[in-house]
Amino acid sequence: MNYDFHSLLQLPLFLGMGRSELADIEQEVSIGSAHSRRGAILASENEACTALVLVAKGTVLASTRSDDHSYEIVETLQAPLLIQPEHIFGIKQRYTATFKASTYCEVIRIEKQMVLKLMEMSMTFRLNLMNIIATQSQRYSRRLWHQMNENIEKRIIRFVKDRCIYPAGQKQLRTKMTVLARELGCSRLEISEALHRLEEKQLLIVKRTIIEIPMLQLL
Repeated sequence: MNYDFHSLLQLPLFLGMGRSELADIEQEVSIGSAHSRRGAILASENEACTALVLVAKGTVLASTRSDDHSYEIVETLQAPLLIQPEHIFGIKQRYTATFKASTYCEVIRIEKQMVLKLMEMSMTFRLNLMNIIATQSQRYSRRLWHQMNENIEKRIIRFVKDRCIYPAGQKQLRTKMTVLARELGCSRLEISEALHRLEEKQLLIVKRTIIEIPMLQLL
């Protein structure tokens, strides 16, 4: 079904757009929407990115795995959420994470052909999309230049933060301590001791193969 165009004005891609501009777009562009139940897959790792997918309402779980699948980070993300818009263009037009509805979600889908049409018709839409993609690119480009701290606790925190889509909220790191030790270049004992110090500060919860972080920003 088509989405209510006037509701779009509250969403990141359409912020600042005038009603007259929106009325012109409504005549030319088709924007689909759907209601996704809990557990529905909104986008899958390695799936071709052929549209902009925008979650207008609801909560989403984003799962990102290492290339060898030895560790995985699961993030809880809140709407409004634009799912990996940087992958609709460029050399690799495939999602690098899996996004699943963890509550009822209202999802807007704009096919690539319609995205190109919107970019041609609307300077506001074009600037909003460029700003979102540029911000994401700038954030990623700085990650490799962060100083590697000698403190194991801070290295664990940096490891998680550098691999997250959004730098706040609830996260899970699913891995074995031996894998984390290998990735950080230290011993399993050092990892175990550092994690339990962070747990004593109530910053995370350590389970057998899951490290739960209630609020990443507190780290």
